Amino acid sequence: MHSLYSRGLYIAMIICCCFFQSCNKEFMDYYNPESTLGNNILGILEEKGEFDLFITLIDKADLRKTLGESAIYTCLAPRDEYVRAYFLDHLGYTTIDEVPLPDIRAYINYHFINGMYYMHDLEKRYHTTDVLINKSRITNYKTRTEGKVSGKSIRVFTPSFFSTQAADYSFMFGENGSDYRIEGVKLSAVDRDIDARNGVVHVLDAPLYPSRRTDLALKNDPELSMFSQWVEKHAQFMLGDMDENGNVDTTLYKNYSFGRNLADENTLSTIFAPTNEAISAYFAPYMDMIHNTLDSVPVHVMYSFIRSSIHANLWYKSDLERSIPEWSSLSGFIQYANPVLDAITGVTHASNSFIYKVNTLMESPDMHSVRSGIMMQYKRYSQWYWMLTNRNLGAGLVDGLYYQHSPKTLLVQSDEVWGFPFAQDMEPLEQELRYQQCRTGIFNLDIRADGGFRKRFYPTDHGFVLFDNDQFEDYSGHKVNLLTKNPVWEKSNGAIYEIDGFLNPIDRLDNTITVIRKMEQEQQLSTFLAIVNKSGLAGELQLTGFFSYSVFAPSNAALSAAGISAATLNEAQARTLVNRYIIANRFIFTDGVFNGQIANKNGEQLVFGGAWDTFSASYQGNMAMVSKGNVQASNGVLHIINNVL
Repeated sequence: MHSLYSRGLYIAMIICCCFFQSCNKEFMDYYNPESTLGNNILGILEEKGEFDLFITLIDKADLRKTLGESAIYTCLAPRDEYVRAYFLDHLGYTTIDEVPLPDIRAYINYHFINGMYYMHDLEKRYHTTDVLINKSRITNYKTRTEGKVSGKSIRVFTPSFFSTQAADYSFMFGENGSDYRIEGVKLSAVDRDIDARNGVVHVLDAPLYPSRRTDLALKNDPELSMFSQWVEKHAQFMLGDMDENGNVDTTLYKNYSFGRNLADENTLSTIFAPTNEAISAYFAPYMDMIHNTLDSVPVHVMYSFIRSSIHANLWYKSDLERSIPEWSSLSGFIQYANPVLDAITGVTHASNSFIYKVNTLMESPDMHSVRSGIMMQYKRYSQWYWMLTNRNLGAGLVDGLYYQHSPKTLLVQSDEVWGFPFAQDMEPLEQELRYQQCRTGIFNLDIRADGGFRKRFYPTDHGFVLFDNDQFEDYSGHKVNLLTKNPVWEKSNGAIYEIDGFLNPIDRLDNTITVIRKMEQEQQLSTFLAIVNKSGLAGELQLTGFFSYSVFAPSNAALSAAGISAATLNEAQARTLVNRYIIANRFIFTDGVFNGQIANKNGEQLVFGGAWDTFSASYQGNMAMVSKGNVQASNGVLHIINNVL
């Protein structure tokens, strides 16, 4: 037994030795380490003698011990001439001694990537990643964080990247790339993979300038100055967190109110930033609404456009092309992808984002829908705007995902017509009524597609509204005037028109105006009402809420001519008779919008046709004309007919 155990252990040791020898061979093949493992990164740089200025800056920042002993890094080593090129030529300092210490520390930290990455590691991370979008994301690395100053994102490109996504590199940097590059800078073909006790050193072949944060990159590009101003109008500053001792970090940290913090180095974004020319072209037709100056673009309109321009994470151009149309902004999926990609005119580099400059504005769902008219003209319709943003008045006006908005027509009141009190000053019940009055002016169709306003009942969430002779009439008979037949705003899914008052909403829970109550108010329906009571259906026709009915009630004269009376019917016969004249749901018929068949409560098919005075209902050859129609109730509609079916 002992012999078998010894023999097994011996075999296992041989296998392990072979394995480690194989691993060592691969390590030696790829890394080819120099005999300097005793030195840390700074010691390596001092030995080489081309990095004295970089070492001087490290000592000036008191980072020698930190960078030499405290962690594992990949150092992107800049030669002395590259340091001078950045501070003296690029930033314009006369001498290095003039450079502020925060700028020095930022420059040093940008040249240290967290973790140890040899060429083989960089290449392997890319080519062993299967999904294309993940290949793009794997090019992103993080530079050194110091205290509360976060490190920056930095892009590292390898031979596999250039074999797969070379066009992305040339598009972003304006030149063809190969081998290994950090952002747009080559790594030395000779001085790379230099081992150190606390990491590895790669020498740069050109100056590597720290990328600006997104908000600062936008500000620095003169073609994007307007968009940058929009972004900054939504900037806010917040205090830091409280520590375990209750002390608050009083540093003011920058943030933005539109839902993505462009000032956070850890928040990665892709931005389609409209150029000044693009913004000017978009607003040219609306200058009279914004006081003839782009400075007067409403802040909420800016907010809406900003959100439609920002996408989460980093997207190379090839990623966007592959993902059509499934790439999403903060305000929803961008459906019209090709025109947007065609609109890209250039790139502005930033540390925590890809900024594509575009020659057109990407409309948010709000600005793409009829709701944009309230947003653009909020000074004239400020009360409507308040109700849209605070009471969800605009529910159903916008499809926030794919821009497939349902058709709508809005009847709105100017602030002058609205009067006092303003919406925000109303008591809750008064405000709720005003909300419903506004919703009664939102038609669930685009009247432009219906040939314009004509004599018709228009559907809303709070009853049907009749238009006739330039007036709108609600269920109660109250009328308001259409002020102009030309819309004050038009968009793809509808238009806005002005009226001179408010329409009354029908309360669907009001049990005083149910179908049965409306029948009780009609003397010519007393016989039919008696039959309804005998049938046991009166209680059902009194229900409010979920159920609704359209009742075609024969008049007393019609029932008398047919020899029908409540006294001659039993309950079952009465129920069968009444159910013949009831169909489910609300139907307004006499404007001729609907012609066809609908089943009644007996399952029988009633046929409807005609319009207004010629409107009729028929069953098995028996036809009845509507003598009084479209009496709206809280739970349905009543029509009085002149014959039995």
